[in-house]
Amino acid sequence: MVMLEMLLESGFLVTAINIEHGIRGKDSQKDTDFVLKYCKKRGVECLPFTVNAPEYAKAQGISVELAARILRYRVFDDLLKNKTVDTIALAHHKGDQAETLLMRLFRGTGVRGLRGIVDRVGYIHPLLNRSKAEILQYAKERNIPFVSDATNADSAYTRNFIRNEVMLLVANRYPNAEATLSRTAEVFLELEDYLLSEITPHTREGNAFFLPLTTLNRHGAIAKKSVAECLRAMGIENDIEFSHLEAIIRLKDLQNNAKIDLPFGVEVIKEYERLAFVKKKDVLSFCQPFGLHNAYRLNGAEYAFIPHTAKGCSTFDPDRIPPNAVVRTRRKGDTFKKIGGGSKPLAEYFTDIKMPLRLRDSALLIASGNNILAVLDGDVGEALKITNDSKKIYKIIKREDK
Repeated sequence: MVMLEMLLESGFLVTAINIEHGIRGKDSQKDTDFVLKYCKKRGVECLPFTVNAPEYAKAQGISVELAARILRYRVFDDLLKNKTVDTIALAHHKGDQAETLLMRLFRGTGVRGLRGIVDRVGYIHPLLNRSKAEILQYAKERNIPFVSDATNADSAYTRNFIRNEVMLLVANRYPNAEATLSRTAEVFLELEDYLLSEITPHTREGNAFFLPLTTLNRHGAIAKKSVAECLRAMGIENDIEFSHLEAIIRLKDLQNNAKIDLPFGVEVIKEYERLAFVKKKDVLSFCQPFGLHNAYRLNGAEYAFIPHTAKGCSTFDPDRIPPNAVVRTRRKGDTFKKIGGGSKPLAEYFTDIKMPLRLRDSALLIASGNNILAVLDGDVGEALKITNDSKKIYKIIKREDK
C-alpha cells in the first residue's frame, strides 16, 4: 500500500495487481475486497486474479509457498508479455533482502544467488533500500491503510521461519544484521558482474551448446561460472549445484566421449576439444524401407538421393542396393566396410571419423541386416561403390533446417 502511494505521488501511471492465492479462504477474499475498494477510491485500475496454490502444490509435489510464487509470477509474466503493463513493481524491502540472502545461503547457492533480490527486465523493487520500520512510519504519517496477512506469523513457511525466529535471534546479538546482509548482497552483485565479464562465452549449434575444453583450465571460479551460464542459456537455473559444476570440471582429465548425466535432463560430453551440453532425449529409433526417390527426415535434417554425373564423394551405385535395404539408425552388431577399407564395427568407424557421441544414435544409415551399406553423414560402403560396370550414379544430399 505504501509503494502504491509512492508511485502515485511520483506521477506514475499505475495499475494495481491483486492475486488471491487460494490459501486463506474468506480472510484472503476480505483482503482482496479491501484492495479493490481502496483502488476505486484512489482512481487506480485494479486487476484481480485468483489462483489455487494448494492444489498446484499437491499436483507438483512442492511447497505451497513455492507454488504460490510460481503462479504469481506466471500472472506477472503474462501481463508483461501481453503488454498490459510495462513494468512490475514489487514491494520487497531491506528485511526481505536479508531474509532472501540467508535462505539461499542455507539452501546452497552460488554467487548469483547471493545477490539476493535484484531488478531485472520487467521487474523493479522501489522499496528495497527501505527498512520495514521506515515503511510503517511512512504509512503512519500519511494515514495509509493496510491489512496484515495472518500467515506471516506461521513459521511453517520458510521465509517466515527466517523472519520470525532466525532474524529475531540474530538481531538481538547483531542489531545491524539486516543492513549488513543487505550490503553483502550488493557486494555479491558486483562480484557477479565481474565474473560475467570474465567468463568464456558458449556457442550454439541447433539444440546443442558448447564451451571450449580449455575453459576448464581457467581459474575455478571463472570455469564454473562459464559452465553455469551455459546451462542457464539452456533454461537450467534453479537446480545447478556445486557438486554438478565440480563433476563437469573433472571431465578435463577423462577420456574423449566421457560424459556426465545431470539430474535436470542434461548430458555434458567431452567432445574432443570442446564440451557439448545437450538435453537428454529418448534413444531415437528410425527405420523405413529404402527408396531411391524418397527423402528421409530426422533430427532437423533431411536426406535425399539425386542423379549425379561422375564418381565422387557420397556417390553410390543404386543398382547394387539389395531389395531388403532400409534407412535406419544404428543397432547392436552393425558393421561397416568403407570403400578401400576393412570391415569393422560401426562404433569403431564412428570413432575413426570423430563423429560426436551425441550424434551417433541419430545418424541415418542404409543397411541390409547388420551390414551397413552407407552412412548418410559419412562414407559410402564398399558394397555400393561405383565401378566401370555402373550404369547409374546417385549422390547423397543433406538439407538442414535453418
